[in-house]
Amino acid sequence: MGKIAKKLLEIIKIMFIVFFTLVVGCGIYFLAHITNKDLEVELYKVNAIIEAPIRILQLSDLHCSEFGDNNTELIELVKKQSPDIILMSGDMINRDDDDISVALNLISSLKEIAPVYYGHGNHEYMWMERTGTDLRHSITAAGAVLLDNEFVDIEVKGNQLRIGGYMGYYRIPWMFKRTEEETKEEYTFFDNFENTDRYKILINHIPTQWVDWDYTQHPVNLVFSGHYHGGQWVLPGIGGVYAPYIGFNPPFVKGVYHGKYATCVLSAGLGNEYSYLPRVNNPPEVVVVDLVPKNESKNNE
Repeated sequence: MGKIAKKLLEIIKIMFIVFFTLVVGCGIYFLAHITNKDLEVELYKVNAIIEAPIRILQLSDLHCSEFGDNNTELIELVKKQSPDIILMSGDMINRDDDDISVALNLISSLKEIAPVYYGHGNHEYMWMERTGTDLRHSITAAGAVLLDNEFVDIEVKGNQLRIGGYMGYYRIPWMFKRTEEETKEEYTFFDNFENTDRYKILINHIPTQWVDWDYTQHPVNLVFSGHYHGGQWVLPGIGGVYAPYIGFNPPFVKGVYHGKYATCVLSAGLGNEYSYLPRVNNPPEVVVVDLVPKNESKNNE
């Protein structure tokens, strides 16, 4: 064997060793960081035009996952946060589920802690299309207030709030196939929801128009979203790998984003759409938002 052939063989061996080491290293990393079901609390403080502090707890993208028998771990964690209201921002079930009792039983337990407001995600819509069954009766019977292109006016600690629910792309309903009548109804909801001096909170499952497209100039105060699953796999120095409707290497996957008018709270969620695709370095999270009056925040600085 000539010198050149030997040199080439050595290079191939080195390349193979490096490749093998990288593959094994990545495998060890992924196995070590496949997220278990240890829940984490993500706490944010948001300044708001309100009179008294409010604590809002958000649950998103459960996908009928369970944390302890009958979700006892999740329920206890929620109880410890002492929320004033609880928001569910969609995809609490899976589109192919035959049994959605996990989500409904969770609502029944959480309503004993604080009022629960539920906004649909894309999976709820797909479930209803597949089964031909409206989820409204089941969700309301479990104890939540369902907000599907609608809103309610409530008072919390003396604060006048308006809470609305919308699944899709806010004020651009044509992103989903809509009939002319459905589009008109949705624009009526947008106009009516915004037409108030109350502090406006929107449960909007899809966050794209709030965090990716800079369409945040609508007069909404606070938006709660999910859908992106925190990027599913979170890699050191890179971040989230994939987000639905956005694709690979999404720039925003979780956190608080401030627009001209609206602040968007984006949850990494709790569960998985597919059981065979684990969350990596991406713990299931319960989001807690403390709304603080602007004048109080300045006094504490």
